[in-house]
Amino acid sequence: MIVSQTCRDQMKKSILLAVLISLCCFTLFLVWKSGYRYQSEIRNEGMETSEVILPANSTHDELCPLRNFVFVKTHKTGSSTMSNILLRYSENHKLNQLIGRYPTGTEYRDLSKHLYPPPPPAQHYNIFLMHAEYNYEFLMSKLPYNTKFFTFTRNPVSRYISAFNFFKLDKMYDGKDFDNAINLHISANKKYLVNTAKCDHCSRTVNSVAHDLGFDFEGYVNAPDNKVFLDNFLRKLEREIDLVLISEYYDLSLVLLARRYCWKFDDITYFKSLESSKKPVVSEATKKNILEFQHVDAVIYDFYNNTFWDLVDKEEGIMEEFESFKEHNKMMHNKCVAGRQVRV
Repeated sequence: MIVSQTCRDQMKKSILLAVLISLCCFTLFLVWKSGYRYQSEIRNEGMETSEVILPANSTHDELCPLRNFVFVKTHKTGSSTMSNILLRYSENHKLNQLIGRYPTGTEYRDLSKHLYPPPPPAQHYNIFLMHAEYNYEFLMSKLPYNTKFFTFTRNPVSRYISAFNFFKLDKMYDGKDFDNAINLHISANKKYLVNTAKCDHCSRTVNSVAHDLGFDFEGYVNAPDNKVFLDNFLRKLEREIDLVLISEYYDLSLVLLARRYCWKFDDITYFKSLESSKKPVVSEATKKNILEFQHVDAVIYDFYNNTFWDLVDKEEGIMEEFESFKEHNKMMHNKCVAGRQVRV
């Protein structure tokens, strides 16, 4: 009788253990099913397949309001202001920012050489906002399949003058004034993009938008047809970047962005960042020299300035909304600042 009772106890324990193991296995299966899996599905012309994160239970319609995006930062185009807008948006919506071990300085060069911690359990990265050398394939290997890319460009003449002033390049050239220092800089690089991609003291200043967008200057110089090379680059950007905004029309750009991605005025309200109070005087002749020096950026700007207005023209009622946003932004500025200087 004692032996029989012992057997029954052992059987009960075995059955209970089997049930617990089954429950554990089933729970692990549910976690796996609800998580995110990797799938190789992005193929562009002449582009290798990249691994992208595809939600197992998502559809391509889950884009509004936009939660997964990359802001491709470009130098001296209002990108710091835009980053502040997007960081606030990220904080409000509890989005996960892709950021690796921070490099020396404030920028990433080769994104693939940095270490990135895994996202929180059963979550994924949502956004990338840092200054970096643009690498679409790498970023798509870290972010969801429906991630959208957008950026800013700016008139190449005013952007160059702003960068030349911001990085104090006039101190590196012994010119009689700011205007003369610019011409000395241009004269010192006469061979630039004629037979060399080398440009002294040009980092983040000359054709900087093109550089930030991943343009291959060596390939351009060595290409049998420079125009075709540049046209192919623009076609590539069209495939990869969903929206290119224009700094000269900053508020209108933000309204277009908000409309496209179903955001609210409060999501895009802003105070300007890193705005210089010094406005250097530059002659019209020097501006013409700058435009020629900035040829690649000029082509990019003209192309996207046209596409920007094409998009605006298709947006019914956007100009009325633009005026409303300016009033909203002014009201918020007065409410928060009230005459005080804001440091951002």
